[in-house]
Amino acid sequence: MKKVFPILAVLLFAAMFLSLLAGSSSLTATAALKSLLEGPYGASTDSGIVWFVRVPRVVVVAFVGAALAASGTAFQSLFRNPMADPSLLGIASGGALAAVQVLFHFPMAPIWVLPLVAFAGCFLAAAILVALTHFGGRPTMTTTLLTGVVLSSLFTSGTSLSLLLSDEYQLRQLVFWLSGGAEARSWLHVAIAIPPVLTGFAVLYSVSRWLDALALGEDHAESVGVPVERARLVVLVGAALSVGAAVSVCGPVGFVGLLVPHLLRPWVGAASRHLLPAAALGGALLLVVADFVARVWLPAGLQLGILTSLLGVPFFLWLLVRERQSVFR
Repeated sequence: MKKVFPILAVLLFAAMFLSLLAGSSSLTATAALKSLLEGPYGASTDSGIVWFVRVPRVVVVAFVGAALAASGTAFQSLFRNPMADPSLLGIASGGALAAVQVLFHFPMAPIWVLPLVAFAGCFLAAAILVALTHFGGRPTMTTTLLTGVVLSSLFTSGTSLSLLLSDEYQLRQLVFWLSGGAEARSWLHVAIAIPPVLTGFAVLYSVSRWLDALALGEDHAESVGVPVERARLVVLVGAALSVGAAVSVCGPVGFVGLLVPHLLRPWVGAASRHLLPAAALGGALLLVVADFVARVWLPAGLQLGILTSLLGVPFFLWLLVRERQSVFR
């Protein structure tokens, strides 16, 4: 287990480094490396491409991946559901709906308004999900998933309504943003994303012991002295901060929070104090690699959210079949 963290860190550093050397422009890898070593204010125009286009994009993508994977890990413990994910449960859709309202009704609003509104949307969606799944008794995996699907459909319908009411210019902007991507990300987006993502992760990590207890059931958590209601609220705040920041700078990017915890759990164990940081590194690595592949090898215009969905849907179906088979054994 101890070797997993340095391996993930080295792979993440290597993936980010390679992403800085390659892109959609005609800039060669050698020229990009030279510009990277020159610094952001080098004499060549290539330095501007590397330091003000590629570097902020790669940093934003890494933090978004870390936020989504860590939040997915926390949700899987909170809901005791191996298929819990911010996008599947409608939480990311709630943040996206709130953010779209800002983009649609207040296009000239300061850029820092977007993460605040996205956080509020994610938190409200998560709170509604908890309230509905606990209505009438303790939630089951099926209840949680179905409720998440219904909420996601509801929020997506609200987003679709905004698209229908928008003019052509707004429509192109909203569709582009809703596809999930990191085009034209700047250092301002980096500054917007990093504080809430780090704060959200710190909140989730600080209650890792509570998450482990909640993963065994609320009765067990109460028996070992965990304040269940407060623990649930803290987890929702931490996850909403991270997911809201991710949605505000990259749009809704799905399935990262589903894939990464399952891939890493056999290597680092189920303890949240180990799995949360490992998932953050793994999520950052997955999204940086996916963004690199989308930019360099796939057709131009293919958004990051589309690629992660293509990866995540088969994995989700495999998980669903596996869980169903385990029930009937």
